[in-house]
Amino acid sequence: MKPSNSRFHQLPSRLQRYLRSRLASQQSEQQRGQWLDDLAAATPDDDVLINRELEAARRARILAGIYARTQPSVRVFQLWPALQLAAVLVPLLIVGAVLWLPLGPPRVLCYATGVGEHREVVLPDKSHVWLRPRSELTCAASFGAVRDVQLRGEAFFAVTKNPAQPFVVHTPKVTVRVLGTSFLVKAYPQLSITTVHVRTGRVQVARQDTLLGLLRPHDQLVYTSHNQQVKLSSNEFDDTLPSSRMLTFEQASLPEILLLLENYYPIRFTLRRDAPTVALTGTLDPALSADQVTDVLNVLLQRHHLRITKRSTATYQVE
Repeated sequence: MKPSNSRFHQLPSRLQRYLRSRLASQQSEQQRGQWLDDLAAATPDDDVLINRELEAARRARILAGIYARTQPSVRVFQLWPALQLAAVLVPLLIVGAVLWLPLGPPRVLCYATGVGEHREVVLPDKSHVWLRPRSELTCAASFGAVRDVQLRGEAFFAVTKNPAQPFVVHTPKVTVRVLGTSFLVKAYPQLSITTVHVRTGRVQVARQDTLLGLLRPHDQLVYTSHNQQVKLSSNEFDDTLPSSRMLTFEQASLPEILLLLENYYPIRFTLRRDAPTVALTGTLDPALSADQVTDVLNVLLQRHHLRITKRSTATYQVE
């Protein structure tokens, strides 16, 4: 029982402090006892606690086994060293691919002339070529072990000498192989004949794997495709000169002469199928008009009972 306030305050101050401490101590003991009773009531028995811990451990083991059987196996690697190696190798591989792989197909050079046009070109090996009218020449922008060119039409070649790198002219019907020389090749697809005329050096002419002839200066070879006939002769005409623009022909057939005129003039000729075979020799000046040239030809054709007649501004007929 708590003392009354009036009496408590009448006690000395030292006694008051003592009584307060005793009272607080009794209250603390009572409170601690109550806490311990409550904790004991809320805490399960040891057996129960042990059984719960065992059950939780057993459940954890079962779940771990299920997880291990249902999940795919994964191997863990250390990625950082691999990434470092890749950072070094990938740039090297890219540089190697750029240096070793071709960037594209080889570049091709193509030179062509129109009607009445002459053109001089310089090839990658410094060889000079003079293209005649309505002709076409193609080659690689950079030569390999063999300096290959393709010709359709007529051209005069002055080849730079290089024994280690042959120069080969491919035409629709024959192949001309040289080392360093000058020569004329006439190989129009419309004609059945191919003509090779050597000015200097030596030239080898072949049909596929068959050698047709080995030519020296002033030698001329004419190959006829329809009967595979080869004719060798000597020719001193100035037509082999690169600067010459004269219309020169020797023992030429009428189709060859008419094609020559069509190359130099914007005209067309019609020749009947049963026209007789002729072989004409002569030189015409391209400064003449087409009508003047046909008049000259009519003089040569009189003995063959042929005549060129003008049908329109740009067409002529041989009768």
